[in-house]
Amino acid sequence: MKPQHLRTFLAVAEHRSIHAAARALFVSQPAVTRTMRELERDLDVPLLRRSIAGVELTEAGQAFQVRASLLMEDMRRTREELMFMKEGANGHVAVALTSSVGLTVLPGALESFQQQMPRARISINEDPVPVALRKLQNGTLDFMVANTLSRKLGTAFRQQPLFEMSLTVAARKQHPCASARSIRELNEQLWVAPGYAPDQDFVAQLFASHGQPAPVRMLECESFAIALHLLTRMDALALLSGALIAQEFSPRGVVALKLREAIPSVQISIVTLRDARLTPTAQCLIACLQAQPLPSGMRRARD
Repeated sequence: MKPQHLRTFLAVAEHRSIHAAARALFVSQPAVTRTMRELERDLDVPLLRRSIAGVELTEAGQAFQVRASLLMEDMRRTREELMFMKEGANGHVAVALTSSVGLTVLPGALESFQQQMPRARISINEDPVPVALRKLQNGTLDFMVANTLSRKLGTAFRQQPLFEMSLTVAARKQHPCASARSIRELNEQLWVAPGYAPDQDFVAQLFASHGQPAPVRMLECESFAIALHLLTRMDALALLSGALIAQEFSPRGVVALKLREAIPSVQISIVTLRDARLTPTAQCLIACLQAQPLPSGMRRARD
């Protein structure tokens, strides 16, 4: 099995067409067909199911697609690491992170990172956690920075605590509950929140911690820009980082409610594949995130 076999298979898997894969690879269709037959013969299992409509992956093909992506990314990282050792060349790092991190800690960390690796190429994503985890598994992400996940995450991933972030309830100044002093006054209100996994529903956890049922009126919103717009234009509430409110929301007329009840903080972690060997470029960006001074409302996490 050669890199050419992997590249060809992944192109066919992506495009679901021999013709489209050949065009993407700048080779002939017979060349793609020949390479795929060599790969299937080498693995002794059918990877593709051909039909008039195009190409489908067999069950084995679906499993191999994940492994093939990871193998290609491992080869890229290996070449990058060897070039770094040989010439000090800077490479590429791909990271997914939440808005709370991207708008507070990331800018300073990137300044430090670019001073150390001015030629490095950086890809920044704001993917939902399930999407980011899949990208970690197929090798298209080096690491992600997100809310610490449940222990149900499994043994394939490793979480390294980065910092703890205080949360607060926010609303526009004109909201009828802007002067509320208790969480008990907010149950019937409309809440804007990300599409959390069940164990990441911090709004429900907040109400449960004070013996209250979770709000029914929930608007799930993965876009930070849209959430910000909704909070400034609608009578809605959100559970946000205190640092984020001060930096991004307060200038737009959003205020933090002064509630009597304590609001639990959330831990932010760096998530990687447990057995992954990070490139020097990825290690440098992580070190810069770890060394970055934290704004008010954030503190270093304890392992």
